Amino acid sequence: MSARHHTERPCAAAGLTSYRYGNIMIGATSTQDALNEAGRSLTHGVATVDRLEIWNALTGLYEKVTT
Repeated sequence: MSARHHTERPCAAAGLTSYRYGNIMIGATSTQDALNEAGRSLTHGVATVDRLEIWNALTGLYEKVTT
């Protein structure tokens, strides 16, 4: 079994939820918090929820955020 790349695993600190925005890994308290963090990391444009993914511990995969 090979190790999974860090962008394919949860990376948030304890007490936070793991999100991914493209290749940006985010630990946040809510979807809005994750969008704010993604926006601070972008060099151009605005962070949008359609590119945001949340870690699903049951499936072991990132999934699109549903609003």
